[in-house]
Amino acid sequence: MKTHDIVCDSGSLITLTSSCLDRLLYFFHEKQHMRFMIPPAVEYETVGRVLDENIRKHMYSALRIRQAIEDGVLVRAQGDYSVAGKRLMNYANNLFYLKGKPLMLIQQGEAEMLALSRSSQVEYLLMDERTTRMLIEAPIRLKTHLENEFGVHAMVNKENLRQLTSEISGLRTLRSSELAMLAFEKGYFDVSDNRKNEMLEAALYKMKYSGCSISFDDIKSYMDSVANKVV
Repeated sequence: MKTHDIVCDSGSLITLTSSCLDRLLYFFHEKQHMRFMIPPAVEYETVGRVLDENIRKHMYSALRIRQAIEDGVLVRAQGDYSVAGKRLMNYANNLFYLKGKPLMLIQQGEAEMLALSRSSQVEYLLMDERTTRMLIEAPIRLKTHLENEFGVHAMVNKENLRQLTSEISGLRTLRSSELAMLAFEKGYFDVSDNRKNEMLEAALYKMKYSGCSISFDDIKSYMDSVANKVV
């Protein structure tokens, strides 16, 4: 049976584990034959550095992510993506200039995730970080967003925009909240007392408060659509 690959970033894995919803990864791995891939930098950011430096705040997430790796649900990508990642970081972090200074948009983990997706020809990215998602999907809209956020005009390095777009265009992003919504439609939240809608809504709010960039309006809109569906 065909395996569907998804490359994951650090933030989405932290959201899932912090929300105690990392079983979603197991559900899709077992029921939908999905393979969740991570590059070395993401493993280091979420597991290695946390354990090495004994960062208590993220220890639970680190241990859960390490377990998912050991269980084969999260797959360590083979190969070195640091060089390609640094190239993408150079494009992205020298793309927009505010008051003459370049604005850092992505870090090594995100850059290696993009490099892995390109080299492996994986279309989908599991990613909660809004800036990187906008960088992939709508870089000019990101420029407007940054100008509104900082209250200054942003200059664009057009050559870096061209280079970056040529490497990451066509990628599609999926938030951890959207993974939960998809799991809901696949029966993950089905329970005997028929309170699956409440469980999903609670899960979405938990994800929001754990770092997923989903708005209150997004949650309400989706829950309204679920309530209005004819079963």
